[in-house]
Amino acid sequence: MFLMDTDGVQDKKGALLKELTVAQAQEVMSAKRKLPDDVISYLPCAIRACEAGVARTHLISRHTDGAVLQELFSDEGIGTMVVESSLNTLRDASIKDVGGILKLLRPLEEEGIMVRRNRELLEQEIDRFVVLEHDHRIVGCAALYPFPDEAAAELAGLAVEKQNRDRGYGEAILNHMISVAKSEGMKKLFVLTTRTAHWFIERGFVESDVSALPHRRSRCITTSGSLRCL
Repeated sequence: MFLMDTDGVQDKKGALLKELTVAQAQEVMSAKRKLPDDVISYLPCAIRACEAGVARTHLISRHTDGAVLQELFSDEGIGTMVVESSLNTLRDASIKDVGGILKLLRPLEEEGIMVRRNRELLEQEIDRFVVLEHDHRIVGCAALYPFPDEAAAELAGLAVEKQNRDRGYGEAILNHMISVAKSEGMKKLFVLTTRTAHWFIERGFVESDVSALPHRRSRCITTSGSLRCL
């Protein structure tokens, strides 16, 4: 852990970089831009420590009261953490993940953003889900329901932990599910939503009415959906 005069490593716009892999940290050092003197001094040391086998190194401000505790014992941290490789893992869900997925979905279900799923139903459909872990903790999930007769698939249950929604996790999960759908021969991906349509439209989806959905799915809904061709 390095105690610095600055808060950590910042990007070109001055925003704090909360996490860097060794490769990303090396890119920062090699970039042609002026860096604070303490970043120039300490970031190479953090890189060498990780390359030598240290799991993670932290660069934090020495001027912040309780900086060490805030960095180590909060999800957000207050400085920059350097790791050998990303702490994120995107994988297929298993039955042991049901509790973590429910914890993500419940707030959205209570707000009426998602249809409520009980534990029994989630256990039955767990093979449809993927989870995104950060440092071995589930921070995001989504499910894919294929309609092979019509070469279409539904993306459902896309959720990211509230405090992590500005880290690109949702988009990473979406891109992964698009790749899965393509690998399974799907030509269209659709999502049914009433509150988050703008987020999907910004990522290539278009608004469609029920008639554009697979027949077996359209019989079960009364709301319009968004659809994307793959």
